[in-house]
Amino acid sequence: MQDLFDYARKAGIELKSVGACQFCNSAVSRGVFECHENLSLLTEILDFNNPIYYQTRFLSVDAMALQHCELHGPWNNHIHLTRLCLMLEKNIYWDYSKTPLLSNIINIYKKDKKESLMPPQPAERGKLTSSDLLTASTPEECITTVKCWASAVYYSFHNHQSIISSIASNFLNKHK
Repeated sequence: MQDLFDYARKAGIELKSVGACQFCNSAVSRGVFECHENLSLLTEILDFNNPIYYQTRFLSVDAMALQHCELHGPWNNHIHLTRLCLMLEKNIYWDYSKTPLLSNIINIYKKDKKESLMPPQPAERGKLTSSDLLTASTPEECITTVKCWASAVYYSFHNHQSIISSIASNFLNKHK
């Protein structure tokens, strides 16, 4: 997996380390780097090796990836949005074994497709950002904040809900 520096370099993106985040528009002082640091603060409150926090981990990864989607490949939006759909709308409890299954469904789906899920403008990818995680100090507050953040990001991609719902249905038909 490429890190954000490699992907940005290959995509011709100059990562800004001063001011608001250029991708999610969070009012941070060190740009996207601070957004990623904020996300890592979850590990100070939640033990992501504990299965009871898997769902929260996946929600936070998906929210972060979608708010900063310029830093990954174009088909990644499909997996992050579909996984959010399955967790938030279909009430599927996510664990590590399900992600490769979803990836296979998306690989089948994209064989004859050339589509791209264009993200909303940076300031329009949900009102919450990783900075909102800083207000949480207990596991319960983390879980609630992450779920609200992931929901806000997911619904900001509303233009793609029919595509994502279709992929989610394919997943459920095969793996439920």
